[in-house]
Amino acid sequence: MLGQHFLHEKRILLKIVDALEPGPEDLVVEIGPGQGALTFPLARRAGRLLAIEKDYSLVEGLEKKKPDNVEVISGDILKLDLARIIDRYRREGETIKLAGNLPYHISSQILFVLLEVKAMVERAVFLFQKEVAQRITAGPGSKKYSPLSILLQNYFDCRLLFQVGPGAFSPPPRVDSACVLFQTRTKPVFFPAELEQDFFDFLKIIFGQRRKTLARNLEGAGYQKEQINKILKNLSIEEKIRAEDLPSDSLFAIYEYLKGRKFLPENRGGR
Repeated sequence: MLGQHFLHEKRILLKIVDALEPGPEDLVVEIGPGQGALTFPLARRAGRLLAIEKDYSLVEGLEKKKPDNVEVISGDILKLDLARIIDRYRREGETIKLAGNLPYHISSQILFVLLEVKAMVERAVFLFQKEVAQRITAGPGSKKYSPLSILLQNYFDCRLLFQVGPGAFSPPPRVDSACVLFQTRTKPVFFPAELEQDFFDFLKIIFGQRRKTLARNLEGAGYQKEQINKILKNLSIEEKIRAEDLPSDSLFAIYEYLKGRKFLPENRGGR
């Protein structure tokens, strides 16, 4: 069973279905359906459902029990091209929604899969280890606020909906879980999609050593102290501040000045 913890509590399963809001015009993609506890309640309300399962012994069981509107795909979601799968199965007019009770050991990697198909997906609901859910939804001032938080929140309204205790699973995990809703935004809110990788690399630098100030992390990456201090002063940001204490739009403004996409007032018009 590849170390999965299967969700069995019906009340929680129905809360996940309600959060996803599947309808007759939706193609739902479920990642890691396991024994089908969430699959079948989703399928009753969705137009169609694709269930992607890595464990072939579980695939066989799903194939035997599946209703007509469910297609079971055998494969590892981290090795499959999800965008291509969606393109292949999607019918005209269908809205794409994602769901899943995710294995803890691949939950962070699944978030990058979600980012790869962000332009195709309207809504997603996943169960994570509680600590991962808190990182996804964290804001400035939190120790859990991170580059990944900023990346996800740029494209999705991320909400921690409810927590789930170990007793709702079989076998019970050693930690609590939490359900997160990802509602796709009409457009990115902090930075344009074409700068995603470069800005993400920048964020990893400034969050790299969290005990250090933003300025010290930037100096360590090769930026000039004088330039850093001028930018912070121009943005009315304290020199001793840490990256985790600044909102995403401020971090992006710093990035733009340092990368020469914006110029300080006294330098406007030239480098």
